[in-house]
Amino acid sequence: MSSRICELVSKSALYHKRLMTRMLERFDVTYAQYQVLKVIKQHQPLSAKEILVHLDTDKATLSGVLSRLEQRGYIQRDRDRSDKRVLHVRLTRTSSALLEAIEVKETECTDSLTHNIKNRELKNFFNVFERIINNQLRKIDEIEQEQRRQSKEKENDNDEETPL
Repeated sequence: MSSRICELVSKSALYHKRLMTRMLERFDVTYAQYQVLKVIKQHQPLSAKEILVHLDTDKATLSGVLSRLEQRGYIQRDRDRSDKRVLHVRLTRTSSALLEAIEVKETECTDSLTHNIKNRELKNFFNVFERIINNQLRKIDEIEQEQRRQSKEKENDNDEETPL
């Protein structure tokens, strides 16, 4: 049963990305660019490091996405006044208008996905799905804590083995 949950979640994520990619083509925006714009909109201004916390990507990929968004006038990067190494990323008016147009289409798309599903069923689905996500987060935290514990034990073992 649990492998079926993982299979369905993965399949849904794949289809969602495929659907959004096709829908975004008319706006000449990639799915990755849209995800970055959404994160910036929700939390701006952000540094690239802070954006990475919200997305499942790496520095090199994000750097390319940010460069393309800046070239197209969708974001602006401003130096931090206290730390010149840090750039804060924020949306421009152009990207705000773009996001509004995309969000209208995304809502239409989402509404079509839930066609013929009763509100009660959707509420139950959301409830269960949120519990699954919380269980995933809890498990990730457990694994990370165990990895930190093992790493610390390994360091201690290495310290004990090092001759003075």
